[in-house]
Amino acid sequence: MADKPTKQPKSLDVIDGLGLTMGVKEDGTKTRRLKDVKSALAIYTRLKDADRQSALQRARIDGMFDGAAPYDQSKLNASGQGQKTNLNFGEAQRLLDISLSAYVDLYSSLEKFVNVKGTVGEDAQRHEWEDIVSSELTQLLKSWPEFHSNYLRLCTTFIKHGVGVAYFDSPEGWQFKVGSFEDILIPRQTPSSEEAIDVSVIRRSYHIHELANFIKNPEAAAKVGWNVDEVKRVMVKNVTTNGRGSFSTGNLNSDYESLQAEIKNNDLLVGVENPTVSVLHFLVRETDGTLSHYSCVESSPSKFLYEKPSRYKSAEEAYVMFTYGVGSNGTYHSIRGLGQRVFSHVQTSNRLRCQMIDGAMISSAVMLQPESTRALEELDMTFYGSYAVLSPNVNIIEKAIPNLSNAVQPALQDMQNQLAMNTDTQSPYGPSQSSPYRNKDQVISDMDISTQLSGAALNLFYASWGRLLREVVKRVIKSPKDQRTKDFCDRCYDRGVPKEFLNNLDLARTTAVRAIGDGSRANRLASLRELNAISGSFDEVGRANLTRDIVATRVGADIADRYAPQMDVPRETVDNKIAIMETATLNQGQPMPVLSSELHGTHLGIHLESFGQLLEALNTGQADPMQAMPVLQAFYQHIAEHTQFASGEPALEGLVAQAKQSLQYGEEMINNTAKAMEKIQRDEAQAQQQMTEEEAAMMQQQGGEQPQEDPKIAAAQVQMQIMQQKAELEMSIKQQKHEQDQAIRDAEAAMKFQEDARS
Repeated sequence: MADKPTKQPKSLDVIDGLGLTMGVKEDGTKTRRLKDVKSALAIYTRLKDADRQSALQRARIDGMFDGAAPYDQSKLNASGQGQKTNLNFGEAQRLLDISLSAYVDLYSSLEKFVNVKGTVGEDAQRHEWEDIVSSELTQLLKSWPEFHSNYLRLCTTFIKHGVGVAYFDSPEGWQFKVGSFEDILIPRQTPSSEEAIDVSVIRRSYHIHELANFIKNPEAAAKVGWNVDEVKRVMVKNVTTNGRGSFSTGNLNSDYESLQAEIKNNDLLVGVENPTVSVLHFLVRETDGTLSHYSCVESSPSKFLYEKPSRYKSAEEAYVMFTYGVGSNGTYHSIRGLGQRVFSHVQTSNRLRCQMIDGAMISSAVMLQPESTRALEELDMTFYGSYAVLSPNVNIIEKAIPNLSNAVQPALQDMQNQLAMNTDTQSPYGPSQSSPYRNKDQVISDMDISTQLSGAALNLFYASWGRLLREVVKRVIKSPKDQRTKDFCDRCYDRGVPKEFLNNLDLARTTAVRAIGDGSRANRLASLRELNAISGSFDEVGRANLTRDIVATRVGADIADRYAPQMDVPRETVDNKIAIMETATLNQGQPMPVLSSELHGTHLGIHLESFGQLLEALNTGQADPMQAMPVLQAFYQHIAEHTQFASGEPALEGLVAQAKQSLQYGEEMINNTAKAMEKIQRDEAQAQQQMTEEEAAMMQQQGGEQPQEDPKIAAAQVQMQIMQQKAELEMSIKQQKHEQDQAIRDAEAAMKFQEDARS
């Protein structure tokens, strides 16, 4: 008989030790909602007592999935029914496996788990970098050994009980852990939202050597919030042997020094041969939305092991709740999963099947009735060839036994139908019952349709999964780097992603990639075939991606590269075509205006190629400088304007530097050509001065050349235009750099102001 749970308060604020608000003292320091370790332990005790009945029901559901028999065998033995059939036929586990396989398909069928959004660079480049970062983040998660097991445990808990929890040990680490209401306690009547949880208690067990690692450097441990003396006390109290026998001198420092020496010699043996220490982690929500973190041992704590006020900036930084709906009244504890839905059906089905087996065994047996106890003891059967002789005083009972199969089978069929309608994890159609819609995909559909998830379950899961991945990506990008995240950054840099882009992702727009087919391979193939029918309207990259998705669905993403390699070529935009057309116009010496809304990086990449070819032709003497002068000036002016707009984009720094270098060469070429033209025109002017006025007049009358413009004036005008454009470009670059520096200073001042205000 389970203990009767204590009556739960309507509001968490009346729990002993948790204040209503977090105030401010006269000296400016903040008061804490959680007063001391005694109050923390009282909160834990009340939450544990309130959850006792729910914990018992969760244990029963887990037992059903784990194969627990429908009857208590000890009670059957006590009542003389020990031979009664008592089997769990695994119906619940089959439903769980079917449902879990669909969730596994949600990520095993994907090449990218997450989509990131950048804020730096132009559209074409930004989309390419986003794909690279997303694929490398997926590789980072796959390379984490615990990712697969944690994901499976999260999905299993979510399916079984309707609520799963993914949480982080610290605000920095990106590897998440998984729990359930078995090891995470929250107040009852808490609305199903992380922001509504005022306090949560996470129970964790640590080995002795793990506790020792927390305070390996006592001074550093004390600065980050560890109570070194309390950790030492807990270690000494819970250790039973130091590898050479029991010890206890009564002196904390002496005992700890002896234990520390043994840990240094053989920390694994000390950790294994001593019992684990149960530690409670309290996450308390303050009125400013931050979460304070406190830890203490579960058994007889004297002080907190760890204290860190406002350690997490928000609830999502600490944990993400996976909930199947909002329950009957919008609270966490009213949410029910697959286990609660099928428990009664499966238990009744198991008992009916047990009864049917008992009836079949009785029906197939010959019933004998001894006339006395002595006859029962002497019961024997002797065979003589084809004859069998029973011992005396035994009668054969000829009594028709009802065929229980005929009575039980309709009930079992009805139970299975009800079970199919009450669960979202399977379809009424499958291998045992063909769908009425016959088509060429019937065989595949019958095999896979039972793994399809309902739209409601899928959307609810992805809502939490997306928030969890967003927090993981944020920690990978913003938090101090470990070896795996360093390798991730290096791979991104090697593939051409600028550091500026990686450090300025729009983390709020990070989303989880949804699998095609909602967890069903048959639905995924059907969707891809429908897309294949309209693939003629896709561009080349889209058609290649569709082909790869179809191949990956058939053979898996790892082998798909053998048949349809991933295309890393960025998609061309309309600006590519516009830039090509502008290049043709510029090659005719006609100027083209530049609009601020154009993709300047795309235009520069195309124009610089033609501009470089022109400069190369002039340097090698393959082009006539006089004839190329209008083309050179048109390119120079156009590229200078694009460079002016692009210079404010950090991601285009390399392209802008290349453009400036080309403009410098172009400027030198224009100056040299202008000087050459000036010299030619000056020589022609001197030759004309040697003519007499009559000869000049006669030549004009005979259709000679018309008087030309003063070459000095023309050269001065060209030089003036170049100097003006160069001055405007340098002024624009200086102005944009000044604005960027000012924005950085303003942001640093704002952050410093916020930190001062918080402290």
